[in-house]
Amino acid sequence: MTNGVFGGTIGHKVRIEKVSGEVIEKLVGEAARRSMSALSTLSREKPAEIRDVLVLTAAYLCGAGTTNRSDPAQVDLAVGLPLAWYKSQKNALKQRLESLSATVSVDDSQPRYISIGRVTVFPQGAGVVLFDGSRFPKTGWVGIIDVGGYTTDFMLMEMVNGQPVPDMDFCGSVEAGAQLLDRAVVAEFQKQVGEPLPPEMVPSVLDKVLAGQPIKYFGKEIRLSAEVTRAKRETASLIAQKVLSVWANRAGHVEMTLLAGGGALLFRDEFMGLLPCPVMSNDPVYANALGYLSSIRSKG
Repeated sequence: MTNGVFGGTIGHKVRIEKVSGEVIEKLVGEAARRSMSALSTLSREKPAEIRDVLVLTAAYLCGAGTTNRSDPAQVDLAVGLPLAWYKSQKNALKQRLESLSATVSVDDSQPRYISIGRVTVFPQGAGVVLFDGSRFPKTGWVGIIDVGGYTTDFMLMEMVNGQPVPDMDFCGSVEAGAQLLDRAVVAEFQKQVGEPLPPEMVPSVLDKVLAGQPIKYFGKEIRLSAEVTRAKRETASLIAQKVLSVWANRAGHVEMTLLAGGGALLFRDEFMGLLPCPVMSNDPVYANALGYLSSIRSKG
């Protein structure tokens, strides 16, 4: 969403018209995170309406859709689900997304009709294997830790003749991620100031704290860096302990632990001393998406 005469872009304003005629207007991206009406959910079953808006917006921004609604062209889609919920939710997610179609406009641009066709649902982290797999050793054990906002997915694979073979007994999800830093900022701000930090202010405050800058509140400097540093250390330790407890006696044999997801960037330094042979993905934020893309492209 462009900020008028100032020209700054902090997200997108989206208008979606469903086949039924229902019209939905939402903010997406940073514009949503910083809005006073922003909502967050920690439920395992993410609201389908939110997911639909995000999928259609992403498809539009990638150039999908047509101005001619009678055009039968459809968009192939690949998505991921946390490993812990993959089996129970993948079929329902696939069916819902394959029935998704709407006329979409982003930032008042020309509306386009988007219809989702073939949908492939991957276990979260599989995209990292597809994207970074060329870096793996030909034999031995390789781990993947994919840190998201609310969950961290992990996999352990044995490399056999250059091919990764996941062992599902050593794969799973940890209900911890970057969002724990948000909680730390909110709690420490309340402690020091005596007033709650509005949810829409959390992103900008956390950005300043991570940059090592104090927060100004009614002219007074509020320093939250120590608390966020502690939260980073404790969160990384929590994730590492849970992963290593599952990997058990395989952990000592891991030759590479590949770190991916936006959260991996936040906890990079902390993970270096906690995990066996840690290395960063070539593109931590988009590794999964790029891996999914390569998969659907190869299917034609």
